[in-house]
Amino acid sequence: MSAADSEFVSGVGNLKLMKFAEAEAAFRRVVEIEPGELRGYVGVVQSFMAQKKADEAIAYLSAESAKQPLRMDLHVVTGDTAARAGQYDLALKEFRMVLAQLDPKAESPIEVARGAPGATLNLAPDPNPVAESLRILTLKDLTPKGAAGLHLRMAEVYRAKQDHVSAVSEWQKVSEALPKTAWVLANLGMEQDSGGKRAEAIKSYRETLELMPGNALVLNNIAFLISDTGGDLQEAQRFAHRAASLAPGNVEIMDTEGWIALKLGYVDDAMGTFARLVLRQPARVEFRKHLALALVEKKVPRTPEFDELIKALNAPKADGDETKVLGLLKPFLQ
Repeated sequence: MSAADSEFVSGVGNLKLMKFAEAEAAFRRVVEIEPGELRGYVGVVQSFMAQKKADEAIAYLSAESAKQPLRMDLHVVTGDTAARAGQYDLALKEFRMVLAQLDPKAESPIEVARGAPGATLNLAPDPNPVAESLRILTLKDLTPKGAAGLHLRMAEVYRAKQDHVSAVSEWQKVSEALPKTAWVLANLGMEQDSGGKRAEAIKSYRETLELMPGNALVLNNIAFLISDTGGDLQEAQRFAHRAASLAPGNVEIMDTEGWIALKLGYVDDAMGTFARLVLRQPARVEFRKHLALALVEKKVPRTPEFDELIKALNAPKADGDETKVLGLLKPFLQ
């Protein structure tokens, strides 16, 4: 094991033990030994990020970038760090700057591993920043390199900003760079769906399923979209049943199955499905509303108890009202 490898392993070990000063010192020694490599810099950054010290991490990267202005990889790491910290405008600025330096006709040498467990990162707030930093340092990365990887990063940031139009544009650029790639098309479809481009989303989901027919999430999404846009309900039901067979018990898929059953006129099936969902997750407002629709469609005899149940199911959720809803529902399930 080389000296740099030994120090890097030491840094990771200390980070795991939450010995942050020791971890940072070890990663700084990696930088001293191999200044042209990136992993030492990333280690120092993660020793800050594990402590929720994003400003210190970004300041460190800014200082290093100032010393080495031609190191575009440091700017990519800055963008990744800013995105994780929720500083989205800074992240976009860094990614755009690096993109401007790339020759789009040539394969880019820029490759910055992020250690993500998949091709994309979750930019939600870290529930466990130490674990996230360890993942970034130790797990195999699937992020594409070059311009495709930068457009992917920008797509993630726009998604986090709820700017679905810009996210779609970035995912389309990733798709152009990586044609017929299932996970890219699936993400493109999700952003088109979120942005109200439902016909385009269905097309992207169909292309995804040609490449990856066993993707339960995409099967569920396309089933719901087809059923909710006046499409072939029998086809939608087939997609939903396939999704359910791949992910049994998934509440989102159960909800889609119930929704399609209701549209097909299978009211008893829909009511039973939505009732099971409300029993399982009584706080979910959409499950309550769907059950209310099915109960009304069932034409249950109108009684004061029935009216009170429908009112409770359609009311905005209040803290602690789950017990009341379940109590009102119970007599109708007997």
